[in-house]
Amino acid sequence: MQTSILRSLKGHDGYLSGEEISRALNISRAAIWKYMDQLRALGYEIEAFPHRGYRLMAVPDKLLPVEVQDGLKARKFGGVVHHFDTTGSTMDEAFRFALDGAPEGTVVIAESQSKGRGRLGRNWSSPKGKGIYFSLILRPGLPPAQASMLTLLAAVALCEAVEAVVPAVVPRIKWPNDILVAGKKLCGILTELRAETDRVQFVVVGIGINVNNTAPQLLPEATSLKAATGMSCPRVLLLQAVLAAFEKRYAAFLRLGPAEVLAEWKARSATLGCRVRFVERGISFVGIAEALADDGGLMVRLSDGTVIKRIAGDVLL
Repeated sequence: MQTSILRSLKGHDGYLSGEEISRALNISRAAIWKYMDQLRALGYEIEAFPHRGYRLMAVPDKLLPVEVQDGLKARKFGGVVHHFDTTGSTMDEAFRFALDGAPEGTVVIAESQSKGRGRLGRNWSSPKGKGIYFSLILRPGLPPAQASMLTLLAAVALCEAVEAVVPAVVPRIKWPNDILVAGKKLCGILTELRAETDRVQFVVVGIGINVNNTAPQLLPEATSLKAATGMSCPRVLLLQAVLAAFEKRYAAFLRLGPAEVLAEWKARSATLGCRVRFVERGISFVGIAEALADDGGLMVRLSDGTVIKRIAGDVLL
């Protein structure tokens, strides 16, 4: 009902009388007052004027379900949205929802996280209202060995969304899961799954984007869209673009296979052709990142001419 009242206010120029709301939604005037107070508590500025009614004056800068879904071009991704003002980790929340049977495309969003995490146990800084921190539930029915492609797919979709919303920046992908702008980290991707021997039950893809973070809120190796352009970015618009791009890429991948994702990833790579270093079993290796394998592994030529494949882990440029 809260959402219905909000959409009524959004779709009406000027004041909307309590009588009109009551008649359209079949609720009492007392109930309208209650829902208006709830909307104001969420940050919506709603003016009430005697004998004229209610008028929506301003919308909060929050990734609330109704804001994400209104105007969303994705059909499945974002069909169900769970929003938290603060939570430990959207990954943990999404994993619990997935275990309970949440449908594919369910999105879990937080304005801030107290225990946001990235790969290899790293923390992800999640200042309130500055970035986009969300997890997406997928049920692709793939063999577990193919699940790593979803990380590459997410990276390509993120780049496409950023390019569409903020054309001034040029995002690049650092293997396996970081999006860089001018050599600094803008986005991170974390993929976790529940699988049987031959089939993935579900995948949770977690994405963190530094959007309107200021320089003091960022680590030296990180950047944000605001830091890169000097201008604030509409978080709702960017999240909608990410969901739409991800859904489109995901559908094509399930239908046609990984070839297109691999080609787009290579076109945006910040790793291929570069000198990289990685550590394996306590030993440091240096080589040239030559190619991306069909399974998403990174092919690295060492100084002695040996070519090895990295399936997981981390590399430094």
